[in-house]
Amino acid sequence: MKNIITSLMLAFSVYAYSQTEKEKDSIIETSVNALDEIIIVKRKVLYTQKSDRMVFNVENSIVAEGGTALDVLMRAPGVVVSQDGELSIRGQQGVGVMINGKLTQLSQKELANYLKSTTSSNIKQIEVITNPSSKYDATGKAGMINIILKKPSTSGIKGTVFSSYGRGRKNRTNSGMSLSYNKDKFGVFGNYSYTFRGEEERKKFEQIQHKDISIQEVATTNYQHSTTSEPLTSNNFKIGTSYEVSSKTNLEVSLDAKIGRYQNIANGGNALFNNLNQLEFDALTYNDSKEKWFDYTYAFSGVHKFNTEGKNMTFDFEYETSKFRSNQFQSAQNLIAGAPINDRRGYIPSHLKVFTGKVDFTNPIKEKQTLEWGFKASIKNNDNPSVYEYYNNQWIIDLNSTNHFVYDEQIYAAYANYKYKLENLSIQGGVRTEYTAIDINQKTLNENHKDDYLKWFPSLALKYEMNSNHSVHASYSKRINRPSQFDLNPFRFYDDSFNYSQGNPDLVPEITHSTEIGYSWKSAFMASVYFNQTKDVFTEIYVYNPADNTTVTSQINAKKSFNYGVNITNTTDIYKWWSVNTLMNVFENRFEGNMINTNTIDPIVTLNLNVQNSFTITDTWKAEANAQYQSKSNVGIYERDSFFDFSIGLSKQVLANKGSIKFNVTDIFNTNKYNINSVIGQTSIDKRYNLDSRVATISFTYRI
Repeated sequence: MKNIITSLMLAFSVYAYSQTEKEKDSIIETSVNALDEIIIVKRKVLYTQKSDRMVFNVENSIVAEGGTALDVLMRAPGVVVSQDGELSIRGQQGVGVMINGKLTQLSQKELANYLKSTTSSNIKQIEVITNPSSKYDATGKAGMINIILKKPSTSGIKGTVFSSYGRGRKNRTNSGMSLSYNKDKFGVFGNYSYTFRGEEERKKFEQIQHKDISIQEVATTNYQHSTTSEPLTSNNFKIGTSYEVSSKTNLEVSLDAKIGRYQNIANGGNALFNNLNQLEFDALTYNDSKEKWFDYTYAFSGVHKFNTEGKNMTFDFEYETSKFRSNQFQSAQNLIAGAPINDRRGYIPSHLKVFTGKVDFTNPIKEKQTLEWGFKASIKNNDNPSVYEYYNNQWIIDLNSTNHFVYDEQIYAAYANYKYKLENLSIQGGVRTEYTAIDINQKTLNENHKDDYLKWFPSLALKYEMNSNHSVHASYSKRINRPSQFDLNPFRFYDDSFNYSQGNPDLVPEITHSTEIGYSWKSAFMASVYFNQTKDVFTEIYVYNPADNTTVTSQINAKKSFNYGVNITNTTDIYKWWSVNTLMNVFENRFEGNMINTNTIDPIVTLNLNVQNSFTITDTWKAEANAQYQSKSNVGIYERDSFFDFSIGLSKQVLANKGSIKFNVTDIFNTNKYNINSVIGQTSIDKRYNLDSRVATISFTYRI
């Protein structure tokens, strides 16, 4: 069935390209708004392809309604989400995530929880930026994802209420409202959302330890399985006010709060067989992890327009304080004769404090020339006192895991970006410099590590318009991906009694050089080739210890990686009622350098295909049918199996077009799996995640 559907989607894309094109750059929907006696027909854009980014207009999507930000990203073109919430673009990990143009400072786990707790009803757009200019932070070797939240801009009282119910293996609900009031020079706004996300995942791990690197003879085989229940509850709200000081100056203050809790209850088993396939160890496992977070961001921003037309200054100052608490309990019961397994528990709090300030200037030099320049400072402190204990007639502190880790990071940046528009040629070039200073304090060991470095990040973008229908573009940028405080912490973080991760304090930042050359026709067809080279690339490794049947996961810097491919985007109207947007990416990742008993990882040519179908049934009925397929791919030392996702949605405008009812089903065939395998040295490992991705959702939205 998967191959049949994939073939149909490919046929649709080929057929779409063969049709007579109209000049547009996206899938579009039609809606009708009534203003007194005047009827205005608007064309709602679902996807917009630009030379440096793909814009996904989430508010116009039926399939995206009723989900979370993470659900939406799973279906964003060119974006792939791993089972633990890590993002990749065009097959590359290391993505910078921005909210309303502001870089997030959360860890991968905290960011995943935030995205799971952010309702898609509050999202306006998602921008996938593959080659950002010097105006953006240099972080993110694969590029940037900018999540733009909805914000009222019209006068008077405006608002929206929404509610949704979904069912996968567990229940899911979203409810909330937004309200704004603007009059004369004064405005207030606020929103609130409640999210409950039930989730059940089924995991199977198989790990084979061979007697030598020829991997001909098996020494031991380890089987692990678990079924998880992962309820997440969040209450998010934002309040703010804006004031027009003068016709040239606007100010805004706001408070953004994210409060939530998450629990992961896993029941499973762990069995170990020797080289004669005799059972040596068999245990029932139970893990319970409870997490809570309280995140508050205080913001003050403004814009000032100078007397010279087009000349302006914007500023943003933010202070974020985030308290995170995790309580873990891990138990295993040995079912055969042998030494008992100690229960474990952990208390893992952290307190993150971040101050960010930036000032940006836009200066027109001449009629067709503009200079952008600015400064940014980011000061981060994360205090992480973790305590682990094991039970041996009484609870005893585990000195191998207990650790008080304090991480301080300061980044100071400045940039200049020059734009020049000739008759047919547009030039944008700039440079950004970032000074980074880190201070790692291992209080438990009474050890301190400091480092600082200055890096320069040039960027260049060219676009030449041959005529009104044809244009070519080229771009280059240098980027960085810094290790997080958790990547650097050498103490253990336990997933269960047999699997733990461990940071590497010797990690150094990744540096990436990205280039791209492309062609576009009428903004409806775009094709590009790209090449990225990364030095000191982060690579996950694992080491199995047969003595206690444990596996430790860590990261190292491999020498180099290369990511290159071809990206094609095509948009067309097959009929007046049927629009198709096809996005195809063919890429390959190649790695070099020592990765535990191997110097190379076999590269794989990977196809990623998205076909988005939009149907206008009547003026008030709309439908979507979206498919995504990706063939086998490299994920560091792992090889990921192919996966397929087919989702549909239906919407109906009601209540004089002020309300809408939407119904969608994601991953209808339940084929969006996350399965990875690897053979490194004497160890082969196979991990299979049966995700809770098939979800039926019904939602209602009403605009006040």
